[in-house]
Amino acid sequence: MFAKLMKHLRSLFFILTSHSKSFEEAKFAMTVVKPVMLVTDESSQTWYSKLLKTDVPSLRWHALLDSTSSDLAKEWNGIAGLHSEMLKKHHVKPLPFDYSWAPDGAVMICFTSGTTGKPKGVTLSHGALIVQSLAKIAIVGYNEDDVYLHTTPLCHIGGLSSALTMLMVGGCHVLMPKHKETWKGGETVKKILNGGGSLSLELIKDTNLFFHKAKLISAYGMTETCSSMTFMNLYDPMHETTISQNLQIVGEAASSNSIHQPQGICVGKAAPHVELKICEDDGTSHIGRILTRGPHTMLRYWDQTLTSSSNGRSEAWFDTGDIGSIDNHGNLWLLGRTNGRIKSGGENIYPEEVEAILQGHPGITSVVVVGIPDAYLTEMVAACIQLTENWQWLDQSNSNQEFYISKKSLHQYCIQHNLSRFKIPKMFLLWGKPFPLTTTGKVRRDQIRKELMCRLQSLHSNL
Repeated sequence: MFAKLMKHLRSLFFILTSHSKSFEEAKFAMTVVKPVMLVTDESSQTWYSKLLKTDVPSLRWHALLDSTSSDLAKEWNGIAGLHSEMLKKHHVKPLPFDYSWAPDGAVMICFTSGTTGKPKGVTLSHGALIVQSLAKIAIVGYNEDDVYLHTTPLCHIGGLSSALTMLMVGGCHVLMPKHKETWKGGETVKKILNGGGSLSLELIKDTNLFFHKAKLISAYGMTETCSSMTFMNLYDPMHETTISQNLQIVGEAASSNSIHQPQGICVGKAAPHVELKICEDDGTSHIGRILTRGPHTMLRYWDQTLTSSSNGRSEAWFDTGDIGSIDNHGNLWLLGRTNGRIKSGGENIYPEEVEAILQGHPGITSVVVVGIPDAYLTEMVAACIQLTENWQWLDQSNSNQEFYISKKSLHQYCIQHNLSRFKIPKMFLLWGKPFPLTTTGKVRRDQIRKELMCRLQSLHSNL
């Protein structure tokens, strides 16, 4: 059986990583990709009863890592159960090497987090992972003396690309399912790479205090571009560089707030292998859709056919779905997502810009801005807010009491911080529970918008 298994896997091998994925997401991925083998570890044992009731016709083997339980390795639904000790005991003579590769140099299928719908399987190539690794070696400075602590799940492109980079340089990997609450290793940390979202100024300052010997770098990218496209050095203790110096803002006073500007959030300059350009839809503004091309882009989504060869793919521009601009120094500024854009009164409004302003209010700990249908404006800007502890909401618009917040005070706050009047939310709603997130921590605006509309419909029906 094992000889047959190894021979079969040389022609088709698939491992489904399950860390931080829900069972339903993992089931969806298996349905789409149709793997022949499912590999899980002890963190997925809570799924076992659900797996027994799940029919995935393509599966032939289920391998369990770090487990010797004969119960878990039993056959279910005609699928053979394996564990590491069984493979060791049934060692077979190595078969002759007969290398084979997936079509078009594909190496993995990594699923997106699905912020606006079902996750999509992104097919990535060997070449994309190699150039991504080389960029991180050159920019972040990974080397064979590094000990890398994996804090990003390996079902996420950020975790996978960094893991492969460390394999390339011959560094040491440390994988910890969970981290201790108290840890005194701040003095030994040399490099910190942040991805998946911008860092608040408070978090940057706290990071510099706790990891004062660490180089702090932020990266911007996505699954479809095999992780990072741009990098920004936020702090380097060796050269005493700061955020403001790296932005190279000419004619403006140096400020720790330079990373957050009205034009968006600065995410740095493109890596050497990455081309970026802005597609200005209206032709009158320097802001537009962010496009990229190069060997880092995906082959295709798994359920789509390959539209061009690898050379053609490098020449074609990929629409990231993000909106932004590039300044005179080559820095990319992010303003928002195309699919999150609010069209109100004929004007384009990006929720991230409004959120960045409101997030600075001391009475607001978190905020999500969405657009809801409006007969007059097409869409109306609505802000769902969570209050800071000890702060209270007042319906009286004329209240200026300390630790109290109202619609009028927030309106005035937005004006004082130079937010255009048509971008100021017409509606504020207190959100008393955690905002819905994807497995990678991204806000599910679609769910928030849907729930907000349901609340409003219920309110109107009771009037």
